[in-house]
Amino acid sequence: MVVFSWFLSMIVALFATATIAMALPSSAADELNATAPQSLFSIEMNRVDAMLASCLPKGD
Repeated sequence: MVVFSWFLSMIVALFATATIAMALPSSAADELNATAPQSLFSIEMNRVDAMLASCLPKGD
């Protein structure tokens, strides 16, 4: 049980580390650009809009 608990805590720690690493800017230009998170959010929203549009029937 101790090994399972340790293994589970390592998985949670790695997941948390990956989440933090993905939130960091990928380059110095992104770091200096204050709107980088919003632009990334905008890209994701465009992707979601495209996925939703592909699911809807065509209105011709």
